Amino acid sequence: MFKKRNRAPLRVWRVLPQRNEQSSFNFSNTLALPYPIWYSSEVIIFDALSFAADLLWLWKVFTKVIPVFLFRTFALALLAFVVFGFNNRSQAIVTDNYKAPLKPATDLQVTIDITARKAPVIVWPVPKSYISTYFSFYHQGIDIPASYGAGVKAYSEGKIIFAGWSGGFGKMVVIAHPNGYFSKYAHLSDITVTKGADIQAGSLIGKVGMTGHATGPHLHFEIHGSGPINPLTVLP
Repeated sequence: MFKKRNRAPLRVWRVLPQRNEQSSFNFSNTLALPYPIWYSSEVIIFDALSFAADLLWLWKVFTKVIPVFLFRTFALALLAFVVFGFNNRSQAIVTDNYKAPLKPATDLQVTIDITARKAPVIVWPVPKSYISTYFSFYHQGIDIPASYGAGVKAYSEGKIIFAGWSGGFGKMVVIAHPNGYFSKYAHLSDITVTKGADIQAGSLIGKVGMTGHATGPHLHFEIHGSGPINPLTVLP
């Protein structure tokens, strides 16, 4: 009912008939071929040019791909040579340097001397209460209010290196401690120790007063190391 149409050629620039198209003259009858053929000199020329163009394209691809392929093949071969050659060389070295295993060593006894150091005892120099003046750049200690004449104790063990009058601090005691610190106890009303005495933490060294520049009975307490230290960071 409907007439079958031929498909458009794959190459749009080729206007000559395709080889599978039926021509007006059938050479298969003349040549006794089992299928119909049709060709002409123009078709052969265009086919040759198309084939030459395809070969040229393949040659361009070949010239781009082959160097990369050869380089990768050479690199893989070199890597394999290095790896397997190195392994063989390592085995040869191990074989040449092989020695009989050593006899098992006898038990090794290790003696460790452990020296325990007693932790220093730290106490408040006066009964713990509120702080009237805190540590600062201009005030290198803390002021602890206490009743007049209350006992003042060494906050830690040490040696008395000063006991006497010290200007605005009034009566003051200074103690050097084994850890390299030294502490000051100022504005005392009385001093109960002498220079050079060894004391323990909690030992009585004086009494609270208001000597020197003081407006009321309290203890001015300082701790120094390589510089002034806030006593509240040391006291328990």
